[in-house]
Amino acid sequence: MESLKTLGFDLMSILMSLEGRSGIPAFLIHDSPREADLGESIYHRLFRFAVSLESLSEQPPFQYIVTTTSNPPAEIQSSERLVQHLSGSAVEDRLFRCELG
Repeated sequence: MESLKTLGFDLMSILMSLEGRSGIPAFLIHDSPREADLGESIYHRLFRFAVSLESLSEQPPFQYIVTTTSNPPAEIQSSERLVQHLSGSAVEDRLFRCELG
């Protein structure tokens, strides 16, 4: 449940930023929220909620980055929202496309 509390707080911060009630930018990064104690149904709702916020304006009013090893819901995987799919296995699938070390 700790992951859920953190996600709730973070999402509330984004909402406050979108309403102009905070001094923080409308930018959020979640690093592998599913890897902790977050259930798959809640994990999928997280993505769907973020997508629903996009409808608040013509252009998405925030940037949300999720790093994950668990797939988002199918309808999000097949959309333009999935910007970059990275993998550590092949060099061409890595962020900087090089061997480190």
